[in-house]
Amino acid sequence: MRLAIAALLFLQTVSPVQVRNEIVAAYQRSLDALARGDADGAMSIDTPDWVSITPGQAPRTRAGMEPLIRRDIASMKPPAGWAAFWRPDYERNGTGTGIQVYDVDMQGNSATALCLVGSTKAETIAGTTHQVWRGSHERDSWIRTEHAWNRRKHEKLTINERLVDGKH
Repeated sequence: MRLAIAALLFLQTVSPVQVRNEIVAAYQRSLDALARGDADGAMSIDTPDWVSITPGQAPRTRAGMEPLIRRDIASMKPPAGWAAFWRPDYERNGTGTGIQVYDVDMQGNSATALCLVGSTKAETIAGTTHQVWRGSHERDSWIRTEHAWNRRKHEKLTINERLVDGKH
């Protein structure tokens, strides 16, 4: 009983900034685990009932993905320079490379994170250098467990999107 009360008090005292920082840190731990080839570490971000939704494809469950991740973990390393980071308002502040969290909406013990997942590179367009990002907009649903924030649902909102200087 004492443990349940302590956990409840802990969950109620977390600020939105703390939640955002914990979610960004969870993404980074997952990227780090992928870079090490650590399937368990990479999947620790997700709940057992996690599901991934991509436009035009059938939903994929953790149970369905886990054998593939374990089989292919050596080839799943993130590109060099990838990181998870907080940068809101990408249209004004620009894009980066990796998992760019730009919005987190907390509702009690759940949260929704909006991210750009992809790479930004300098490209010359019509004689002018621009920052061009290619990747996917994603929405992840998170829940607060006793030990950490864990991702329950991963949704790709766009695929192979291109932004120039943070704009469509």
